[in-house]
Amino acid sequence: MKLGKKRIHIAPVGFEVDRVVIPAVDNKADKVYLLVHNNKKEDKAVPYAERITKQLTANKIESEKIQVNWRDVESITKSARRLILEQFGNDIFVNVASGSKNHAIALDRAIMTLEDQSGIVEFYAESEKYEGFKPGKQQLSTGVKDTKTIPKRQMILPTGKLRDALSILYKNNLKQEGTCTFPCKEDHLLQAEESKGDGHMWGSMRKKDLANECVKQDLIPSTGNILTALDKNIIQKLESDWDYIDINKLGQSHHVSLTTAGMAFVYEMSP
Repeated sequence: MKLGKKRIHIAPVGFEVDRVVIPAVDNKADKVYLLVHNNKKEDKAVPYAERITKQLTANKIESEKIQVNWRDVESITKSARRLILEQFGNDIFVNVASGSKNHAIALDRAIMTLEDQSGIVEFYAESEKYEGFKPGKQQLSTGVKDTKTIPKRQMILPTGKLRDALSILYKNNLKQEGTCTFPCKEDHLLQAEESKGDGHMWGSMRKKDLANECVKQDLIPSTGNILTALDKNIIQKLESDWDYIDINKLGQSHHVSLTTAGMAFVYEMSP
């Protein structure tokens, strides 16, 4: 480890204590970031977070709580990705064993979206023994039998001009009155009849307006037919390769909107 680097652990807090504390102590962690639920009133893991903090302090390891909404994979992914980027340059150890399935999925996804994964270790702490669980009093398991490193993988994601075009639609959604914030759990049956997706038409823009904005941002050529250029350079790739946009005819105009997957991508990748 290079001089000046710190050993940083990131761990979600569920109903486990040992699976957070033991790997941190064994690894001589300098600091542990604990992902806790952002609604303390409904968070049944609060007693476990307190026990973890006390044990880390006793071992002279600094800790800090990061609030996330454990119900939303996208929210956790966004927060975890931002935290990892903030700590980039340190040795970062991401624990996917100590929280819920949402935590594990989101942490794994946050790492896979990174172009540079150097210095990042994703691991699973295997329990030594499972006890009879008593909420708030007894943890799900005790001890750590083994710590397994998870092989690195990387998502192939839109970059450059494609990502900029998605951002135009994302920002347009933020400007529109009455549109949903993201993540949205509402059931939009009426919109679902008009669109090919789940009823959301995130950031919907007339195709011509999107083309003009892309010209302004130098994403497509300003000469020739800009609608054809938009189709060839932006729409075909985002619609076919990633399913991140929908095309819907509303009245006499074709509108381009983000699918929920496209909205999730821009949301998770934005600062």
